[in-house]
Amino acid sequence: MKMEDDFYDPLSTPWKEANFDLKYFWAVLVVLTATATSFANALVVLAVWRDPNRNLQRVPLNLLIASQALADFFVGLVQEPLCAWWILTFSSRAVHSIEAVSSLFLVSSLFHVVALSFDRYTAVAKPLQYSATVTKKRVFFWIMIIWPYSSIYMSYRTVLRELNYSIVLINVISGAHTVLPSISSVVFYFRLYCVLRRHRKSAASSNLDESGRLVMNAYRRERNMTKAMLVALCLFLFCLTPWFVFYQVIGACPTCEDHKSYEMYLFAIFYYIFTMKSLLNPFLYAWRLSKFRVVFKSMLKIRRNQRIEAISSSNSS
Repeated sequence: MKMEDDFYDPLSTPWKEANFDLKYFWAVLVVLTATATSFANALVVLAVWRDPNRNLQRVPLNLLIASQALADFFVGLVQEPLCAWWILTFSSRAVHSIEAVSSLFLVSSLFHVVALSFDRYTAVAKPLQYSATVTKKRVFFWIMIIWPYSSIYMSYRTVLRELNYSIVLINVISGAHTVLPSISSVVFYFRLYCVLRRHRKSAASSNLDESGRLVMNAYRRERNMTKAMLVALCLFLFCLTPWFVFYQVIGACPTCEDHKSYEMYLFAIFYYIFTMKSLLNPFLYAWRLSKFRVVFKSMLKIRRNQRIEAISSSNSS
């Protein structure tokens, strides 16, 4: 354990001393993004929970999407307002709070991404095994593992942080919980790509066997969902990578304190891009999929009919 006066905080002292003239603009922008993030993800959760025909609840994948949306909802409700507070005050308490909640929601999101990637690989590459492998009971079990483990990781990392352990140790732990799940997700899609490529070559040479036909039929059937999940994964990694690399580098950079103003701008930009994934996820996971759009329209129709009935009842009275 390092002594407190030797501990370098990559988010505290440099930012307090930085001349950040645009902090009010960033604070307002973060608050607007937080509002939109919470609203968009709340609609996804409500769509699965309040689906009038329970069609979405019958598909295990949609339960994972709803759980992911719940994590993104709390990013907008908790994490981004904390960021706005920090931008306005540069409070060290805000820094520590942001680190704690962001570690919780980041790891939770990463494990959800791994589960969604595994779902897509199994649905397309192993269609005969899919219904037996990805069941509602197993998905509930995965969710019940993801959230407690993410909470334990947040607690463990926060304790190390508060005890002023070496930033290198903390970065190694954070890196392992960020890089390994990301690699796992990429590996699932890479294996899926290899399977599809092999069967497409067999189809082109008219040598496609029965298992190959099943895979290609499953891909055609699941193509829209699989593409949506792949685009979401790419966007997730795109939003995460600049912030992750910046955070790892800034903690181990002995000369970065000489450029505090530049660090401040880079930190604000990369962190905002990092949180944008939670706003974009509902559009990629749910709103572009026809089943979710049907439920959204049904919910709006029911709400509109209830409002009309309430107005009519009021007029009658």
